[in-house]
Amino acid sequence: MTELLIDGYTLSIEDIVQVARERRRVRIHPKAAAQVQRCRALVDVLLDNDVKVYGLTTGFGKLRDVVIARQDSVRLQENLLRSHAAGVGVPFAEDTVRAAILLRANTLMRGNSGVRLELIQTVLDLLNDDIYPYIPQQGSVGASGDLAPLSHLGLVLMGDPHGKVFGGLNAKGEREMVTHPREDDFVPLGETAAQDAAAAGLTFRPIVLQAKEGLGINNGTQFMTGLGALLVHDTHQTLRWTELACALSLEANRGIRGAFDPRIHQARPQSHQEDCARRIISYCAGSQILDFYLNSARVNRALNHLQRASEHLSHAASNAAVEGIQLDSVARAQAAIHTLQDRVKALLPTDAAGESDAKHIRAFSALAPEDQIPKLQQQTRRARQELGALLQTLTSATFFRDRSVELAESSLVQARSELTKAVPDAPIVQDDYSTRCFPQVLACAYRALDHVREVITVEANAATDNPLLFPPEPPGGFDAMAPQAYRAWLCETPQRIKDCRKAVIGGGNFHGEPVAVAMDYLTLCVAEVGNISERRIAHLVDDNHSRGLPPFLVQGSGLNSGWMIPQYTAASLVSENKVLCHPASADSVPTCGNTEDHVSMGTIAARQCKQVLTNVREIVGIELLSATQGLIFRQPLLPGLPLQGVVNQLRAKGIEPLEEDRVLYPDMRRMQQLMRDPELLQALAE
Repeated sequence: MTELLIDGYTLSIEDIVQVARERRRVRIHPKAAAQVQRCRALVDVLLDNDVKVYGLTTGFGKLRDVVIARQDSVRLQENLLRSHAAGVGVPFAEDTVRAAILLRANTLMRGNSGVRLELIQTVLDLLNDDIYPYIPQQGSVGASGDLAPLSHLGLVLMGDPHGKVFGGLNAKGEREMVTHPREDDFVPLGETAAQDAAAAGLTFRPIVLQAKEGLGINNGTQFMTGLGALLVHDTHQTLRWTELACALSLEANRGIRGAFDPRIHQARPQSHQEDCARRIISYCAGSQILDFYLNSARVNRALNHLQRASEHLSHAASNAAVEGIQLDSVARAQAAIHTLQDRVKALLPTDAAGESDAKHIRAFSALAPEDQIPKLQQQTRRARQELGALLQTLTSATFFRDRSVELAESSLVQARSELTKAVPDAPIVQDDYSTRCFPQVLACAYRALDHVREVITVEANAATDNPLLFPPEPPGGFDAMAPQAYRAWLCETPQRIKDCRKAVIGGGNFHGEPVAVAMDYLTLCVAEVGNISERRIAHLVDDNHSRGLPPFLVQGSGLNSGWMIPQYTAASLVSENKVLCHPASADSVPTCGNTEDHVSMGTIAARQCKQVLTNVREIVGIELLSATQGLIFRQPLLPGLPLQGVVNQLRAKGIEPLEEDRVLYPDMRRMQQLMRDPELLQALAE
C-alpha cells in the first residue's frame, strides 16, 4: 500500500480506515510543510515580543488571564498534559487510537495550530512504528474537545513515565490489531523512553514540547471523529449485510415481492429507498420459492406427520402382538400410509436425483398464481381424499386400539391440514411491516450515514484546537516567501507585530457538537435497523407466522429448542439499544468552574453508537443464521440464484444447518467473523 501524504485538507474516511486497520504508513506532504512552519514563525514572534496570548503565555480555561513567564512555557505545556490525563475505564481499541493519532497529525498540518513541524513528525513516527498508546475511553465531555484522551496520548509523545504503551516498544509489525485491550496489556513507557525506542529499532523518539504544543496536542475532537470515521465504514458494511439478511428472510418466510416494486418507491422518492428495495429483491432473482405457488414447507410437514403416523402404528402393532391380537387392519393402514407418502412426495417438483426440477418449476411459475392454484389443488386433492378415507377407516375400526393409534390418527389429521394449507385458495396479499416496510426504514439509515460521512470528513480536515492562528499574508502571497524570510518580515515593523496579535483568535472549533449530534442521529437509525431485523427473526421462529416452517426452525421441536434462544438474544440486544439511544448530545454538564458551561458529550455519543452498531451486527448475524436455516425446510425449492450463492458460501465458511440442538454461540461468533470480511461481503453482493 502506498504511503499516505497528509496536508490537513484532503484526508478521506477510506484513508483513515486504511491507516487505522491496515497499518498504512503516513508521511507529511512536502508542499504542506511550509504552512506549518509559517504558523510556527508567528508563534515565535509573539513569544519574542512577550505578547499576551491565551495558551502561549497564559493559563488555560478559567485560568486564561493568569500570565505565565516565558521561562515556564515548556513546563506549562507539560503540566497541561499531565494534569489533563485523567481518563478512566477500559482502553480504546487500537484502530480507534490509530485513527485519532492520524487525525491529530492531519489537523496540525493545516497550519493554524502554531506547532513545530518536528512535533507532527513525532506523532507520525509513533503511528508508523505501530506504537499503541494506552488511552482510557471515559473522561471526555467533548469540549474543549477530547482533552483527557488526547492528554494520555501526549504523555507518550513527551516520554512521560506515566505514559503507557501496549506490550512495550518492541511490537513493530509483530502482532495483529488489538480489538479488546485490557489495562494490564499496557506497560509504562519508562524514564528512558528514547533509549527504549532506539533499542527496539524504532524511529519514534519522545519530544520536548514547546509553547502552544501541549494545547496543540490535547485540544480537539480527534477521538470522537476517529471513532466516527470507523463507524461510517462499519455501518455501511452492516447495512449491506442487512439487505442480504432481509432477502434471505423474505425467501425463508415465503414473502411477497410487491413491496419491492420500483413503482412503490418512485411514488415516494426519498433518497436510497428505491435503491434499497432494488438491491434486496435482486438477490431473489429466479427464486423458485417465491415464484412457485406450492408451499413446499407445508408439504414437507405433511410428510413428517405421515412418517409419525406410520411410527405410531408400528408401536401399536408391537403392543398388540404382545397381546396376541390380529392386526390385519393396522397392516393395511400402514400400507396405505406408505402409498400416501409416495403420492405426497410426488407433489414436490423434483428430478430423478431428488433435486428441484427447475424446468418444471419454470413452466409452472410462468403462470399467474390464480392460474397455478387450480392445477396444484387438483394434485393435492387426491392425497387429501385418501387421507380422509384412511382416517375414517381407523376411527371406525374395531381392532385393537391404544394410545398409539390415537396419536397416529392425530398425525394424519395434521398431515391433511398441512396439505390443505400447501395450496391456499387465494394468494397472500401483503407481508407484515418488518418485511414490507424495510426499504423505507433502511433508507433512513443510509441517509443518516450520508450526513455523518459529510460531517466526519469535514471534521477530519478541520482545525479544532484553540486559539487558532491565521498568519498575515505577505506581499505576493505565502508561496513567494520562505518560512525564515516570512518570520523576518513579520518583525519588520511594530504594526506587523500588532497584526500578529490580531492573527491569534480564540474560538470554539473544539466543541464536538457537530460530531455529537451526527453520532446520535446515526445511533438512532442504526438501532431501528436492529429493531426491524429482530422482528423478522421472531417471524421465522414462530410457526404461526412463518408460513409452514417448523417451530423454532428445527425438526422435533419440543425435544429440540432450535433457534428459540438466539431470538431471545436479539430481543435483549434490541432492548439494550433502546437505552443506548438516549442522545448524549442532549446533555451538558458545566465544567472548568462554569467557564466551559456547555459541552457536547460527543465522545460518549460515538461510543454509544459503536455499542449499538455492535449489537445490531449481532442481531443481523442471528437473522442470517435463522433465515439460512429456514430455507432448508423449503427444499427442494430454492431461493434466488444470488442467494443460493450466499448460502453456499456461508456453508463453505462453516455455517452448518441445525439438525438437532447443539451449542449455538460458536455459530453466532463465526457469523460475526464472516461479517467483518469485506471481501466476502463484496463477493456475496455481486
